[in-house]
Amino acid sequence: MLDQLEVISMLNNSMFNDITHAGWMPALPHPASRLARLAIANVPYVALYAIAVGLIAMTDHNPASAKEAWNVFIPLVGLVSAASGWNRYAGATKETQLRYVLRQVLHWGALLLVIRLLFLGDVQHFLRAEDDGFVIIYLVGLTSLLAGIYLDWKMALFGLFLIYSGVVIAFLDDNALLIAVGGAALMAVIVTAFVWIRYNQRLESGGH
Repeated sequence: MLDQLEVISMLNNSMFNDITHAGWMPALPHPASRLARLAIANVPYVALYAIAVGLIAMTDHNPASAKEAWNVFIPLVGLVSAASGWNRYAGATKETQLRYVLRQVLHWGALLLVIRLLFLGDVQHFLRAEDDGFVIIYLVGLTSLLAGIYLDWKMALFGLFLIYSGVVIAFLDDNALLIAVGGAALMAVIVTAFVWIRYNQRLESGGH
């Protein structure tokens, strides 16, 4: 469990690197260019989907060996989630920002803790190696979905994608799995970008 706690601690510390002299953390960049805003809002999610597809394929091929890769991936998902809701929910004072960061660390740290507990020797007597990967995918998907409900719909969509992928693994072979999961990831990215563009077009036109 110490490895996961160290990763979470590094995630926490990295989010404080840009603290100002007053102790406040600046808002995330909001460039004037629509293309730049589109990239900032969506490129992190494109990266998450791309990595997730690879991890899902790895989980289908060798669930036991994919466990550590998922443990490394989870803090990245948590960082994207925290950044997605920062401007809207972190507030402008040091106290509100600290509370926001603490909630995120607890949310994603709890997931890492549960996964660590699931892989204790005694618990493994009740789970087959093939089940480990499915359990991790479902847990990460559920945690992402819940985070997205409270912070950013894009993270909720990513969570649904993971849950869908966990279901698909049980029914499809390797090639069909990659097509189904890869296609779903591509559709999710397209939907994310389309909704973001339409929403910002409405904002720029005064909401009409």
